[in-house]
Amino acid sequence: MFEGCLAYHARMRPRAPALILPTRRVGYAELDADVNRYASGLRELGLGAASGIVASETSSRYRHYVMALALERLAVAATPWADRRADLRLSPRPRAGAARRIVLDAAWTAAVEAGSGDPVAPAARDPDAIGRVQLTSGSTGRPRRVGRSWRTLAHRAAEAIALFGHSRPGPWVIRTGLESGLGQALSAGAWATGAPVAADLRARDLVRLFETEADGLVGLTPLQLRELLVALPADHPGAPTWRFLVTGGALAPATARQARLRLSPDVHIVYGASETGRVAVGPASRLETEPGWVGWPAPGVTVEVVGPDGAPLPVGEVGEVRVAGPASANRYLDEGDPSAASFRDGFVYPGDLGRFLPDGGLVLEGRADDRINIDGVKLWPGPIEAAALEHPAVRDAACFAVPAEGGPDEVWLALVADAEVGREAMGAFLRGKGVRLPVLRFAWTESLPRGEMGKVDRAALRTQTLAALRRDP
Repeated sequence: MFEGCLAYHARMRPRAPALILPTRRVGYAELDADVNRYASGLRELGLGAASGIVASETSSRYRHYVMALALERLAVAATPWADRRADLRLSPRPRAGAARRIVLDAAWTAAVEAGSGDPVAPAARDPDAIGRVQLTSGSTGRPRRVGRSWRTLAHRAAEAIALFGHSRPGPWVIRTGLESGLGQALSAGAWATGAPVAADLRARDLVRLFETEADGLVGLTPLQLRELLVALPADHPGAPTWRFLVTGGALAPATARQARLRLSPDVHIVYGASETGRVAVGPASRLETEPGWVGWPAPGVTVEVVGPDGAPLPVGEVGEVRVAGPASANRYLDEGDPSAASFRDGFVYPGDLGRFLPDGGLVLEGRADDRINIDGVKLWPGPIEAAALEHPAVRDAACFAVPAEGGPDEVWLALVADAEVGREAMGAFLRGKGVRLPVLRFAWTESLPRGEMGKVDRAALRTQTLAALRRDP
């Protein structure tokens, strides 16, 4: 696994940067020694492959990465701290009555960090055992747990190198978080090839990095890409030699166009889900002429668009997307029947509706759960949101339905805007974009509720709107 590559590069190029954080740069030898210290300390506490699935919390971001690598060196399966069903929790904070918790207090941390840093041999592991747990976005309910075997993790790292990282010795920037599927794959790929991982960088930090590094790779969400474009000075030359991977939600054509013109021609969409791994990859510039485009199926992945009877549909017809591939899961952890809707017939059904283009490219119409039905008229939030984001004052937008008393649902558009935009003016702007519009109600807000991967939480928007309406006289 990639922590073994870390030890290799620590010997071969000890002073080369391995981890770039906002306040420090850490070389391979220093990072590897710290991983050894923490692995030794955790081993003395009895941690190993038999410890179950472990969540860890640390007092600094640097220790967060060291701990993740140390657990892997001990063949311990890891899960995000947000996973409340972890078998064991490691934390610097005691909690009365907390079961299966080990407190790693300041005294333990000081003793560990004063250790020798002598090599700790990687523990033996079953390649088909769970190595990490990934939580789903929770955009359609509570997050679910997806187990990833050590074999799958290695495959995803190799895939990241083959698809994205070849000839990229510069920093691999992770803005989606280490616990995300893309974050796990990119960090593993970077350390396997000897490139540095850059993490926890804000948009303005990233702009400065463009000015000091000749090239690199950035994984980020559509919202983070928009924030980066806002932070980019008007006279900045951009980062034309860098590659950008956008994942975690629909990318608006307007954002794709701005990124191509102001940032780099090398911007790609990475479509996938926690349950499927990478599904499709393609240049974001195609969005400018084909809204909803998410790329071509990744090598080794089977993607089908099927009707209600499960039969594949002809090119151009909209149906349910299903996926089978080497990184696909086959169930949710700790769940029986609820998994059946997502995993059946040897495929994963991620809940998206889409269609194929004649050239084999995949276009998503939206999530089945997001489709709005107003008196029998069905519409998708995506085209309305994309049109709203064309407005120069709009920074973010989300379309959703709200139940109305004694009548059909109402369609709302929530906007985050830099300047005041009137309802009538906004309606006229949207109609000018040629979008088929229902009767819209507007809401202005400072920010939209989003999950960890940046997906809009439409259920939370609906709840907030209903609460606000009840307060209004």
